[in-house]
Amino acid sequence: MHLDKLSDVERVNLCKRYFLIGIFCLPFVWLTNFVWFFTEAFCKPLTVHRTQIRRYVIASGIGSLFWLVVFLTWETVFQYYRAQGLVWTDYLTFVFPKGRI
Repeated sequence: MHLDKLSDVERVNLCKRYFLIGIFCLPFVWLTNFVWFFTEAFCKPLTVHRTQIRRYVIASGIGSLFWLVVFLTWETVFQYYRAQGLVWTDYLTFVFPKGRI
């Protein structure tokens, strides 16, 4: 998608739409919104429309970073306790290795 072909109002609406979709626990949509609109929000002269885009881009970046921290924390805790062989980690594992006795 080429953002240059869209009008300023359409860009704001698209950025807002991606932000609202990301609210439903979809951090990759927020990351996409952050990457696509970063140059639009921070590298071009400010206008009324770009200040709105900047707000959505900042919020999308913070949301993506938040979910990244949550995911990495969960993964670290889970792997730590999984290595200790706790039972509750077996219930959360999809693949149970089977060996021969």
